[in-house]
Amino acid sequence: MINKKIRNYSFIILSIFIFLLDFSSKYFLISYYDLGSKGRVYVTSFLDFILVLNPGISFGILSNGDNIQRWILSALSILVIFYLYYWSTKSPSKLTKISLFVMIGGALGNVFDRLIYGKVIDFISLHFFNYYWYVFNIADIAIVLGGFIILIDLTRESLVKK
Repeated sequence: MINKKIRNYSFIILSIFIFLLDFSSKYFLISYYDLGSKGRVYVTSFLDFILVLNPGISFGILSNGDNIQRWILSALSILVIFYLYYWSTKSPSKLTKISLFVMIGGALGNVFDRLIYGKVIDFISLHFFNYYWYVFNIADIAIVLGGFIILIDLTRESLVKK
């Protein structure tokens, strides 16, 4: 019983760690690099930091919304966080649980931005020659990575059952 509680706390600590990593990266880059006034900070030939405030969702979808959209997207994000937590309580797979809590940490980072700033702060810009990918943040990486690992885990489980 105690071992299970410790495991559950470690999952929650993982989410808090992801949230804090996302928050501190945004704070550091905005405060110390002053991305708002410098424009683009060139890091390597394929990586830049640039401040993008995204009022919409992934890939700039719904970016023309108003303040009511901000609250609707925030409420939906919070519902998703609760669903991911519920799913984690039902999943027998430790890998899926870890992935869900990584996603929860990322979702918390983005919903925090939306509630405090009205927009999600994105800053990582990857590019190759003249092809630029969408600008994203640490929270987005956590959400995508967590989702990808869940897909792999669920696929592996379904192949093992056959």
